[in-house]
Amino acid sequence: MGVIMIQCPSTGREVSTGIEMLDVEQLPAVTATTVCPACGCVHQWTKYEARLADGGSQYRVFMAH
Repeated sequence: MGVIMIQCPSTGREVSTGIEMLDVEQLPAVTATTVCPACGCVHQWTKYEARLADGGSQYRVFMAH
């Protein structure tokens, strides 16, 4: 299992989408949005801009409620 990652267009940093999957190809071909932890903006992305980070525990986003 891995975490889906995208690149922040503002900072160039790779950031987590918070989505865990076995393969990027399992994602539907739709436009998704992610609040970027690197710059705070909302980024739109598709599976074609995403990649799978193996393991992913270091990328998980923990949200405080």
